[in-house]
Amino acid sequence: MHSFTRTIIYRMHHGSSPCLSNLFSHLFQNMQLGKSTTEWRPLISNLSTALPDDQHISILHEVSKGDADIEHQLKVLMLEVELLRQEGYRVPESHEMKSNHYTELLNLKSRSARRKYLEFLFKICRKVENRLKKKEETAKKLEEKRANQTPKDIPFDEFAQTYDLQHNNMFLRFRDTTMNNMYNNKLIQAMQFGQKLIVDCGYHNNMTRRENLNCSKQLMLLFGENRVHDDPFDLHFCNFDKNSSIAESLVKRICTLYNPEFPLNIHEQSYTKIFPKENLIYLTPHTKQVMEEYDHDALYIVGAIVDKVNQEPLSMAKAKQEGIRMMKLPLDKYLLWSGGSGKSLTLNQVIAILLDIKKTGNWEYSLRHVPKRKLVKFDEVTDIKKALLKKKERWTPKHSNLNQLSYNRSNFKQIEGNIEKRKKKFSVKSIYNE
Repeated sequence: MHSFTRTIIYRMHHGSSPCLSNLFSHLFQNMQLGKSTTEWRPLISNLSTALPDDQHISILHEVSKGDADIEHQLKVLMLEVELLRQEGYRVPESHEMKSNHYTELLNLKSRSARRKYLEFLFKICRKVENRLKKKEETAKKLEEKRANQTPKDIPFDEFAQTYDLQHNNMFLRFRDTTMNNMYNNKLIQAMQFGQKLIVDCGYHNNMTRRENLNCSKQLMLLFGENRVHDDPFDLHFCNFDKNSSIAESLVKRICTLYNPEFPLNIHEQSYTKIFPKENLIYLTPHTKQVMEEYDHDALYIVGAIVDKVNQEPLSMAKAKQEGIRMMKLPLDKYLLWSGGSGKSLTLNQVIAILLDIKKTGNWEYSLRHVPKRKLVKFDEVTDIKKALLKKKERWTPKHSNLNQLSYNRSNFKQIEGNIEKRKKKFSVKSIYNE
């Protein structure tokens, strides 16, 4: 902290506002004297004069929610972001920083982690900016093309014969709204006549914030994978806490999630209170029971959990506690895993496998959704087979008589010479002469 404060004072004395330099010099002196934080908190409260626009003030009130400690930490954090921007690091602009970005920065403990997160936000902002620029360029090109295609001197017959969406086309144009209505209609039919699939969203307390964000992204992909399939499931999100970080992130990704016409069933209750327990089957990779055949009458449960940090068998323990049958996908029976990557699958990959096995009943075809990087390549399989065959082959010597070998032949001559010497030494005649 002392070295960081020295860099702040140096930067403030070389080109920044004198208000901030005086403030941090006082702060550094108080820290050197070993004074408590309550004595230099009033100095940090003067940072609001250094913040230029009203956006920072609104962010302070929104994130801190009246907490003085969080407000002081947030002010120091804003100055740290400004210093990184002045030093040339890849940091988003001040108008691009939102309140949720600062809340995430407050949860990060080290400065290197905050710098990496700011660099990540910088890349996202530049991608959005480049995308908008490309849209503007394509719009300008289309306008120029339209202006050049419709001059007044061209006759109407030639103009009508040009094959283009704006002129004469035999096909009807399908817009995005039409496609969305078609997919939503399929989901509504699945809600009436299709098989139900339960997603257990009650693991948000067992995951870190980063894992919760990753889980919400996988839930969005799960919904999209089920939506575009020919025979989709009737999805039920159970144990869904609307105040959790998963729900907050999922609402940002799917804005119409809580609308009554949205084709998704969301329950805050447990699945044991909604569906009969004898039909429930929990899919967990920690059990020994393998799913050999797909049951069209069963209600399968998929746990919405990302276990990068905590790899405990939480789903197995929960199923045992609730007295629900457990099964796992036959991955080891049909796949040959590589040594480097693990056997874990994402939620969208699991539902893609279940959709295909429900439709076809063929496990070899359904398991095509497993990433190839997790499996052994064909060349590696042939090498493994050759190595196993070499191990099974029994070594046989080239010579049937082992005494003919060079090493044994030399030893055999020495042994024969020693035997003859002993015979001469212990012969009857020699003993009689003696």
